[in-house]
Amino acid sequence: MDKSSQTLLLIFVAVAAISILMQAGFTVAMFLGVRKAQKKVMALAEDVRLHALPVIMSSREVIQDFTPKFKTITENLEATTTTLRAKTEQIGTVVGDVTSKAQVQANRVDGMVKVTLDQLTNAVHAIEHGIAVPVRQVNGIINGLRAGVDVMRKKSPENHLDPENDLFV
Repeated sequence: MDKSSQTLLLIFVAVAAISILMQAGFTVAMFLGVRKAQKKVMALAEDVRLHALPVIMSSREVIQDFTPKFKTITENLEATTTTLRAKTEQIGTVVGDVTSKAQVQANRVDGMVKVTLDQLTNAVHAIEHGIAVPVRQVNGIINGLRAGVDVMRKKSPENHLDPENDLFV
């Protein structure tokens, strides 16, 4: 091999060695960084375990304490709902009965008022007929007397001389 090939080979080996050393340095740096991050994560996990675990345990105890109470509340609500439904149905029935009775009474009162008004109308017609017929009869008699008096007045001697008064058309 000639000298230039050896020089190139030496440069290539040197560049490859520097690259491998740099890769090793990066790998060591990454290892140290990951190790440092691991320590922080472990510390954080320890803090979470110390602080969050008691909260989780106490919340578990609270849930265990409230579970029977929630069941009781649910059962009471169910019983109350059932009672309310029954009472609502009873009230609906009572309201329906009262409404039907009120309708019957209203129809009855309406019939009574109609009969009363019909009887009052008949009474008014009877009174009108009882008063109007004699009044017409008396009026006819008075008109007849008046006509008779007028005829008698016309037959007086001074009216008798006028021939036009005797003409009736």
